[in-house]
Amino acid sequence: MGKVRIMSEYFIKQYKNLKYHKELETKPGLRNAQIGAIHAIASYFTLMKNKTAIIVMPTGSGKTAVLMMAPYVLESSKVLIVTPSVMVRGQIAEDFQNLNTLCRSTVFDENVKKPKVYELIHNYSKDYYQTIIDSDVIIATPQGALTVSEDEETRRLFDLVLIDEAHHVPAKTWEQILININFAKQVLFTATPFRLDKKEIKGEMIYTYPLSMAYSDGIFGEIEYVPIDESSNKDYLIAKKTEEVILTDKELGYDHYLMVRTNTKEKAKELETLYLQETNLKLKRIDSSMTNNVIKKCIRELKEKQLDGIICVDMLGEGFDFPNLKIAAIHAPHKSLASTLQFIGRFARTNGENIGTAKFIAMNDNELILENKALYKSDAIWQDIIIDLSEGKTKAEESIKAYYGKFRRITGSIVGEDEISLHSIRPNCHAKIYKVTDFNINAHFPDMCNVEDRIFINEEDNTVIGIGKEIQQPLWMTSENIFDINNFLYIIHYQKELNLVYIYSQIKTEIVYNNIVKSFCKSAEKIPKYKMNRVLGELKEFEIFNSGMQNRFIESGESYRISAGSYVSGSIDPVTGKLYSAGHVFCKAQDNDNVITIGYSSGAKMWSSTYFTVPEYIKWCDFNGKKIENSEIKVKTYTNYDYLPIPKQLSEYPKNIFVCDYSPKTYSFPPLIHNSEDRTLKDILVDIVPTIKEIKKDRISIEFIYGNKIEMITCDTGGIYLSTEPEIEVVIGREKIYLFDYLNECPLIFKTTDDTTIQDIEYCEGNPDAIVYSSDNIIGIDWDQYGTDRRIEINDPKYNPSGISIQTTLEQILHDDKDIKFLIYDHSSSEMADFITIKEEEYVFQVTLYHVKKMTAQNYNSSVDDIYEVAGQAVKSTIWLKTKPGFISKVAERRRSGHCIFQTGTFDEFKMVLKQNKQLRGKIVIVQPSISKSESMPGKIQEILAAANYYINNSGKVKALEIWGSI
Repeated sequence: MGKVRIMSEYFIKQYKNLKYHKELETKPGLRNAQIGAIHAIASYFTLMKNKTAIIVMPTGSGKTAVLMMAPYVLESSKVLIVTPSVMVRGQIAEDFQNLNTLCRSTVFDENVKKPKVYELIHNYSKDYYQTIIDSDVIIATPQGALTVSEDEETRRLFDLVLIDEAHHVPAKTWEQILININFAKQVLFTATPFRLDKKEIKGEMIYTYPLSMAYSDGIFGEIEYVPIDESSNKDYLIAKKTEEVILTDKELGYDHYLMVRTNTKEKAKELETLYLQETNLKLKRIDSSMTNNVIKKCIRELKEKQLDGIICVDMLGEGFDFPNLKIAAIHAPHKSLASTLQFIGRFARTNGENIGTAKFIAMNDNELILENKALYKSDAIWQDIIIDLSEGKTKAEESIKAYYGKFRRITGSIVGEDEISLHSIRPNCHAKIYKVTDFNINAHFPDMCNVEDRIFINEEDNTVIGIGKEIQQPLWMTSENIFDINNFLYIIHYQKELNLVYIYSQIKTEIVYNNIVKSFCKSAEKIPKYKMNRVLGELKEFEIFNSGMQNRFIESGESYRISAGSYVSGSIDPVTGKLYSAGHVFCKAQDNDNVITIGYSSGAKMWSSTYFTVPEYIKWCDFNGKKIENSEIKVKTYTNYDYLPIPKQLSEYPKNIFVCDYSPKTYSFPPLIHNSEDRTLKDILVDIVPTIKEIKKDRISIEFIYGNKIEMITCDTGGIYLSTEPEIEVVIGREKIYLFDYLNECPLIFKTTDDTTIQDIEYCEGNPDAIVYSSDNIIGIDWDQYGTDRRIEINDPKYNPSGISIQTTLEQILHDDKDIKFLIYDHSSSEMADFITIKEEEYVFQVTLYHVKKMTAQNYNSSVDDIYEVAGQAVKSTIWLKTKPGFISKVAERRRSGHCIFQTGTFDEFKMVLKQNKQLRGKIVIVQPSISKSESMPGKIQEILAAANYYINNSGKVKALEIWGSI
């Protein structure tokens, strides 16, 4: 305390040495987000000296660099940095002492003078006063920083406070720090400016870098959810799938590592034992009870790649930078969206070597809050659908009074006139429906409903009414002097003869619905869509107000079209019916002599615009429940809505199947395959093409060729796959199963020439009128001009050493096209196409896949075999063009196996050029000289070409099919 206090001028003097070089492909520098954020900070505090600034940047976008630059651009005297954990405190302290990040980003030269950094490990005492005076930067956890801020003399030393991971700020400790040092400039850094407790992060958001832009700029990478079907054996199944995923990634050449996430230390110990006993993965467990040195040692071993991964409890969620951490086994999900986004961001980093898609493995159960929110988000339109009618009350009839008299309060007392008036309740008709077992009318509502003792039970008709209460601060009030009290209505009704439960809730979230049904029932299942569709049965004079349609072609994520208006069904035509299947519907119709409104969704919800009394509501539920469970009801609206198909039960295979492909589940995570005799062969399943060889009414035969082995697998109408001579093995982690066993878990998808889609035991029927043949897309090539032998597909030394093949001619034609920027040759048994071309236009990349087939027939347009196989290949190849990142990834994958040879341009140029913010637009070309536009064409060939053209034109990114035939 004897030294004279001199204000540090370190940051002021070093300001002139700051540089803002932008990161380039070959030169380090600052990213777009970092440049934008630091300039926002500098400009903000030229005007707002005493207001808190908030910087929002996604995890992995470089917040730490911006945080370290802030004292320089603000020319601070002394800065207090508050970090969320001891680990992050140590990381930032080490980084700031050496300016590693800023020198690496060329903000400073390596020889720049470094700041004096003090890491406050313990709570503050006067013994540290002189050390703080002598330091430029003090870094502390919230508890340590709070003790600093509580000392009047010491806190006056700081003119800048930086909060890392500011979504913690509303917590009492963090908030008090800011209050105590409110005279200093304050900057809060966060990736998620919101919290589960809905409290405000006070301050002005001066810069927000959206996640979509981070993805576009390549900072936030591809992520994939690997779901596990719900089971009581949850942890074991997640562990086995995790081992399968990491082993597969390593087999494919990726340098990926694992984090096993749970929520308690005890659970982490159990998982440590489970993974040790059931897998060969080398993992270590870390939690907050361990010393910092132990945790650092474990992290060092992970980064030095001595481990396959770590098991942790709410550790490494913030401030941990290891881009090769790409696989997350989620045994216990985070409960808040903020924490979940932080968690995901750790795995979505793209600045690592030899890394691919991040994968999150979890069970698809009720604990997966984000999965539930996502499902609800797709259902959020219902709040807009329900028509807002008058809430005027009418007097109830005497018979309704008798009904309410049968309710008892949960305490056992009879509902009297001085109690809550059930007679006044008028719910709008809305119900979530479940098929249940063991309904318990005396069960308790979940705590989230806040009904306490406001519960009323009618045992005669198995109905429970609960009144929830929420007390919260008004949005327009910043103090805590005034509160809003909101009441929420819940109705639970059990239709005993059908084992159906109906839930009415004003809070229409999946979390609420699922928790209620779990509280009252032993088990529950949602009602499938084909049953829900029966609520439209036995009605007439339909007028569709609102409908949703699910796109059945686009593979690149969910696509949902909503139509609203007085004549919605008029916008649906036969072609629309081929593109989409029914999603939700809301309509007006006539029921006997009454005009009603009715709607349903695939989320097992039904609703009406009508407001009913409670007994009327119960009657409405029971009436529609009987329709839902009545298999004799056949729905016909006699509007264009009927074009939208509803899946049906498969009884026999149609003869006109022409495409066979893997399921979306297989494409989302394709397993490795082995030849049972030659284990040196290692590929992924989607690289071998299933080919239909025979179709019978009761079964279909599919051929798989891998290496020198041919395996025939059959599937009957019961969805059972069998092989008499199994040859191909699918690798699931350390286990190997035969391909036919795998297909019983992930059945193939079949498509017909009249737009019927078959999978497992169901089919979705289309309208053949929507598929129309046209010769407009057939282009005649003068093969004689090039001296082409139409019967030679490819020149090879063994079979076709002489003569000019179709591929040779095509190669010449493509080389002559000077607009082609990249020409790729990929002919092989697992090809994307024989040739691939990319043209760069002003706003798009035009990618064309060419599939070549030789002519075997004697005459033009005379052989179905000449077109059948190549048409199927053309349709299936659209999967490679669903997204630009997926296309690039597939080309890279093919190159690792010696394919996708660049004849024009280079692979490095290809990767760099396709990083531009241009859309990918696809085209498919079938090259088959057997087809001639000038000759008459049999109906069967027309049917195949029309179907191929139809499927391709409705497959998302691909918008054109051309057939290069003969003149």
